[in-house]
Amino acid sequence: MTTAEEVVNEKAEKIQHLIEEHPEFADDAEVADITDIEERIDFIVPLTDDPSTPTFTVRALVIGTVWCIVLSVVNVLLSFRSNPFGITASVAVILSYPMGLAWAAAFPSGTVLNPGPFNVKEHALIYLLASTGTGTPYGLDNIVVQAYPGMMGNSNLTFFDALAFSIVTQFIGYGLSGLTRRFLVKPTAMWWPQNLSLIALLSSFHKVETGETAGNRFKTSRFQAFWIAFAFMFVYTWIPEYFMPVLQSVSTLCLFSGVGSNSAGSPNKAGKMTIFNAVAASTNSGVGLLGTTFDWVYLGSGLVTSPFWATLVYWGGTGLFQWILVPILWSANVWGLSNEMTEDGLNPSVNSPHLYNGNPNSTTHTLGARVLPVFFYNVSNNYNLNLTAYEDVAPVHLTGFFALTYGGSFLSITASLVHVIVWYGKDIYRQSMNAFRQIRDEVDAQDKHVKMMEAYPDVPEWAYLLFLAVVTILAIAVSVWTPFNMPWWAIFFNLFLCGIFLLPFGVIQAISGFSLGLNVLTEFLIGLMLPGQTVAVMAFKSWGTNNLLQALYLTSDLKLGQYLHIAPYALIFCQFFGTLVNAIVSVVVAWYLMFNAGDLLGTDAWDYINYQIFYSAGGIWGAIGPQRFFGIGSIYQSLLWCFLVGAISPVLPWLGNKYIVKSKYWHYINFPLLYNNYGPGGYQNTIVVPLLVAYFGQVYIFNHQREWYQKYMYVIGTAFDASSAIAVTIIAVLAIFNYGFNDYNVFNPNQNNVAADYYCVPDAGYLDFGCEYYLEQGMNTTNTGVLCVEPSA
Repeated sequence: MTTAEEVVNEKAEKIQHLIEEHPEFADDAEVADITDIEERIDFIVPLTDDPSTPTFTVRALVIGTVWCIVLSVVNVLLSFRSNPFGITASVAVILSYPMGLAWAAAFPSGTVLNPGPFNVKEHALIYLLASTGTGTPYGLDNIVVQAYPGMMGNSNLTFFDALAFSIVTQFIGYGLSGLTRRFLVKPTAMWWPQNLSLIALLSSFHKVETGETAGNRFKTSRFQAFWIAFAFMFVYTWIPEYFMPVLQSVSTLCLFSGVGSNSAGSPNKAGKMTIFNAVAASTNSGVGLLGTTFDWVYLGSGLVTSPFWATLVYWGGTGLFQWILVPILWSANVWGLSNEMTEDGLNPSVNSPHLYNGNPNSTTHTLGARVLPVFFYNVSNNYNLNLTAYEDVAPVHLTGFFALTYGGSFLSITASLVHVIVWYGKDIYRQSMNAFRQIRDEVDAQDKHVKMMEAYPDVPEWAYLLFLAVVTILAIAVSVWTPFNMPWWAIFFNLFLCGIFLLPFGVIQAISGFSLGLNVLTEFLIGLMLPGQTVAVMAFKSWGTNNLLQALYLTSDLKLGQYLHIAPYALIFCQFFGTLVNAIVSVVVAWYLMFNAGDLLGTDAWDYINYQIFYSAGGIWGAIGPQRFFGIGSIYQSLLWCFLVGAISPVLPWLGNKYIVKSKYWHYINFPLLYNNYGPGGYQNTIVVPLLVAYFGQVYIFNHQREWYQKYMYVIGTAFDASSAIAVTIIAVLAIFNYGFNDYNVFNPNQNNVAADYYCVPDAGYLDFGCEYYLEQGMNTTNTGVLCVEPSA
């Protein structure tokens, strides 16, 4: 068997020879990365290919379509839950394996129904079809918000309007994706590390020949290792997710800052924290300084597939923003009302993505009280801005954490453009010129997978352009002639934005495994162009954000196809067909729930929280608009400087490489990732443990146990993801049928009343929260069931 080490050495010699023939490649970031990347992929990616292997089979199409429909139905249903969750494609990958084997055994071999043994390429196509059903279409948020009577209730929006919007918003990005293959798929340096865990899973199931070096030293096969790891994590996940949810997020510093118990002298029954705990230590209400988690659900296999430098930069940047800058801004009261902004009437709001009243003379809200975005809607005027309501609470405030997150988005937008220009500009220019000259790129030609893919006919670029033109025309028709009320020129502006950022964002994701998004920029720009027009802003957000997501989604899958040597026509058909099925099924299911499910929606278990968030976001960017938040003279106008700072930042390491010392490590100082911080909302517990896991897996084991790493690391990461996803799904289903674990104890405080990090309240244990605390929360019952205030007769 060819080993990964032999493959890497051979590739390194070819690259060195290329540099000797072309000295201009000596300082090329892409070329410098190739040898390192080969070390990370050649032990897991198939090294051989047989083009005669049946791929586009009836078996793959039927099983994949079934899973696409099942996942689409289930995930749309679950998206309306109070605790929304989704079933991932890893479940389909695992369960479709025995289905494929059973199919092969049930039908005579050598027929159209059974062309031979169930193989890895068929399994990959099943994954592609199933994965299109794992996410609800981004446009569905818009459809539900506008159509559902519990929100906008637009009776003019028909089922066919919704269906057209869903389909068109899903497909327009695919046309753009095909134009980037030369830049984002064929180059070895664009390695899309997030695909490797799936390849490891498929390779282990089908015993595909890879360049593993472990040989006979480790007797356990990858297939066996997968199931051992799967069983372990499946059992373990029940501990933090079911029996001891307090382990999901641990506010480490709170444990050392005054934890009490029932026997404490004067327990703080009001639930008021110290300022340090509320702002810095708590993972629930603060920035979670040194917070940890013992739950794999918060981690994921990306920590063992993405390069360590990317994990370090991303989470290091999040730590810089979250642990250092946010407390400084809060203490300095830079934007005002740091102490006044509160949601429980006791502790300052820090870890919050909400809006707050900044008018001390408001007739509807106290100073610093939370204001729901729907407060700003003028229901009688197409949900545009209610200026009277706005002026009553203006100037509207954000928490420093939330404001800084927007600043980070502004920074990363311009930083991504400049970073790719200075480090990869020469490669993009060279590849573009070669494309115009219709000649092969010399660097990309070194990639063995590109060579093997020459056995399959490729989809021509004119086909993608034609598809893009057709879908663009349909998009204009939908935007103009349906109640989504977006001007026709906004479609072209959308394509313009996506065209500018597709390559920069694609390069960042392809080299690091971390994704950037256009949601903030699209909302910001269209909010300036169409101020106060809520429906148009929401529609533009759906198109702009989803165009880029879908384009990169297909690009990533094209790279997966290159790694597994799948015919492009088969891959693209499955991607397009699965997306169409998902778009149709999702609208059908959502429409049924909205208009035929009786009183189900709006109950405690089905309060469609995801769609309410989208509804509220329309109030921020649509009704109020970015001009009032970030325009000249506004409270947060200083954040506009972030665009300039973001553009300058990537030039600094480039200059260091050019004039101080030449090193490949300079371009690892990736400012777009550094600025793309995690943001407020949810538990702030994912900095310490991700860095430890990534270092242990990607640095320590890689350097000290290379053979073990090559054989098992990606497989174990995938097993952990799949098993934890299945365990969480089962736990969620149990909760739906009221079989949750309700034993109230120190490891399982009542999540609806007492925060998981109750111990951040000095001198109070989990049973020390009295009626004062619950009444402040708007509740009339303690965690033990004691009625606080007797109802009047």
